[in-house]
Amino acid sequence: MAIDILVVDDEDMIRWTLKESLESEGYRVTDFGNARDFLRFFQEKGGDIVLLDIRLPDASGLDVLLDIAKIDPDVPVVVMTAYGDVETAVKAMKRGANDYLSKPYNLAEVNLLIKKIVQTSLLKGQLGRFLEKVGNSYSQLLGENVKMKILREHIAMAAQSDRTTVLIRGESGTGKELVARQIHLQSARAGQPFIDVNAAAVTGTLLESELFGHEKGAFTDAQRQKKGVFELADKGTLFLDEIGDLDPNLQAKLLRVLQERRFRRVGGSADIAVDVRIIAATNADLEKAMEEGRLRRDLFYRLNVFTLFLPPLRERKDDILLMARSFLDSFRQEFSKPVSGFAQETVDILLNYQYPGNVRELKNLIERATLLETTNKIRPSSLPEELRGGAPQVSLLPSGPAESGKPWLTAGFNLKDYVDSVEKRVVAEVMAECGGKKNKAATVLGLTRFALRHQLKKHGLEDDSGS
Repeated sequence: MAIDILVVDDEDMIRWTLKESLESEGYRVTDFGNARDFLRFFQEKGGDIVLLDIRLPDASGLDVLLDIAKIDPDVPVVVMTAYGDVETAVKAMKRGANDYLSKPYNLAEVNLLIKKIVQTSLLKGQLGRFLEKVGNSYSQLLGENVKMKILREHIAMAAQSDRTTVLIRGESGTGKELVARQIHLQSARAGQPFIDVNAAAVTGTLLESELFGHEKGAFTDAQRQKKGVFELADKGTLFLDEIGDLDPNLQAKLLRVLQERRFRRVGGSADIAVDVRIIAATNADLEKAMEEGRLRRDLFYRLNVFTLFLPPLRERKDDILLMARSFLDSFRQEFSKPVSGFAQETVDILLNYQYPGNVRELKNLIERATLLETTNKIRPSSLPEELRGGAPQVSLLPSGPAESGKPWLTAGFNLKDYVDSVEKRVVAEVMAECGGKKNKAATVLGLTRFALRHQLKKHGLEDDSGS
């Protein structure tokens, strides 16, 4: 997980120096020379940590602190003051600043302070945002089905040891990352970082660098030293998703970390010791992968210490309505929609569907239905055609040959991509009709401005207008 740091200072050299130093530590940094540009950006996109100069050309940093608190009272702010200006620093702390730096400061001091914030205040914010994001979707684990009750017991057992490697197996969309996070949050490492990496997302040198970091000059694009996720997750938990697709060349290196708790950066010569709890997950047939020589047997045995099996949604249909109501409650609040329940016909459809995409598919279905519904009950007409049958809603279909027929019969059909394309087209058309004005578009769509920004970001429709 990348941490977004916003630097606000009118001195170009200070901004450049902080940006270079913090980015070398793996943070994402955006810098601003005045309060106006910063507040516009912060209102629109937010941030995780703010480094704020107390003297800006267009505003007092003390006043900007109050503006920050109105937008996001939980974001940690570090004010930067002139040497010896203790009085101003005290005022800043009273107005909500987490800490202060006196100029001139050294970069080691800045990096140490940032790490402290990440491990304390920011962690609380991440936990809060995570709980807000999933809302009541913890019902994925709190279902009444007997398989879920057993799973909860096993999660508690896995959490008792904060070093035991855990392997989570289950179909795509069953909630493997959520289970990994619950193990972390219930363990003694809960106050430390939780970092997730998809082993199938990148391969080769890029993935090796992502995992272990690299030294400057280790390869063509290695312009500075970079820490890998093993270092960033030290004392915490590293979640390796899609472990069954891990590049064979990296399997031996991962095995060494599991055995010796140490590794080397790409291009490095010194061993780095880490204390990281590994949780791996896969939807692949690992036994078949071993037979075919795509997975090392010794790595499998190292990963397969404590294994959790997540049941597919079709095997616990008694939890479907519980989760659907939970997702609906979350999305209706996020989108400010007056939808309070499901029509009986909708309930029947939801209970009879097989959910090849499991819980993730159910969540996407409810999100889509909440966006499209105009009454106080989710009706069958707000569900995708493949669930409800009947004539397609041509006006909401993505352009292409599927407009006049059943889109799932076309080659390469994917439910999630289809739902995403419907959302994207609706949002894009409304934005165009509203001349790009977000407030107006949000009203037409029945969304809050925050929810609209979420949709624009999700579908790559963001612009820099800020309107």
